[in-house]
Amino acid sequence: MKNIEDLKNLINILENEIKNGSNNSPNYEKIRTLLSEAYFEYGQLLNDNKLKERYYNLALQTAKDIIKTAPENGKAYYIAAMSSAALIDFVNVFQKLQLMNDFDFYIERAIKYTQDNLDKAIANIAKGVRFMNPPWPFYDYKKAEDSFKEAEKYASNYSGLYLNWGQLYLKMGDKKRAEEMLRKVLTMEPHPFFMKQHEDNVKIAKQLLGLIK
Repeated sequence: MKNIEDLKNLINILENEIKNGSNNSPNYEKIRTLLSEAYFEYGQLLNDNKLKERYYNLALQTAKDIIKTAPENGKAYYIAAMSSAALIDFVNVFQKLQLMNDFDFYIERAIKYTQDNLDKAIANIAKGVRFMNPPWPFYDYKKAEDSFKEAEKYASNYSGLYLNWGQLYLKMGDKKRAEEMLRKVLTMEPHPFFMKQHEDNVKIAKQLLGLIK
């Protein structure tokens, strides 16, 4: 769901459901997990930085609260990881290091506990991007590559994986393997859950291929 108004309405519905419902309801954990995810996605769509930070913090705190009572909730760990990563842009250098460490903690447990193959793939991709993008000495291209290889076991039909993988090889100076991954993006069928993202991935892959000499 990417419509900002739909997300806001969903947040209101879920907040009211939690407010008026029982903590003992069998769906309570699922509702809170969905709310945490909605907070994060809503934050991504906002333009106001203060509001973005607020909703990322709401997503993180809700996910952390879920983990306290459901320590094997893989989705909650994933949301906590992604919210921690998103908040890095809003804090000082010392807090950035803490949030990076928090991301590492949460993403490992997201990978461990999630039972859904696509969720496991997305978590591994997020881990790969984490080790691909930071400045020295916080990057680790070998760990990034290993994470993408692991993700491929669960979602070899997702073009976002190969786009990131191609970008990794560009950073490593391996133009041949970068081109191989980026051309794979162009020839793949879109994943049914990521139709719009696939269109964007194809555009970016074409741009990057144009830069390879």
